[in-house]
Amino acid sequence: MSTSGLKPEGAASAGLKRFVRETLGCTCPDEVFERVESREGPPLPDGGRVRRIAIGGRLLIYLVDGVPVDAVDRDIRGWTLSGRIDRDGAGMNRFRLVIGLDELSGSDADRIRGAFAAACDEGDDRMHLHLVKPDSIRTLHIRRQSESD
Repeated sequence: MSTSGLKPEGAASAGLKRFVRETLGCTCPDEVFERVESREGPPLPDGGRVRRIAIGGRLLIYLVDGVPVDAVDRDIRGWTLSGRIDRDGAGMNRFRLVIGLDELSGSDADRIRGAFAAACDEGDDRMHLHLVKPDSIRTLHIRRQSESD
């Protein structure tokens, strides 16, 4: 993922910790959340964005927000492959691709999950896809911006 400057943020905010644990279901120990780095990617052609969050040198998350289902269909393979390469290159344990989509039909969700699975290496159980409501991702962006003010 091509991104703009790295932003070392120090410890995770309470909102990020809650999102990772409750929304994504991660069971990372507290010490993992002591070091968080994030990068905001350039705007996507369809107006969305991808944010890269590295937590404790162990968990890598790509947050995709503000894109229509058609764009996900087109770009999910690239995000997935980029995340795997990024995860492996940084020596991290897990990669989670989190995509915020409103009003997702069952067939759209199945198609997206299938495309993600096809882009993963067979047997790689360290890659996960999460389809969430966009508000849960936007809340993280808003909280981060307000915390830096």
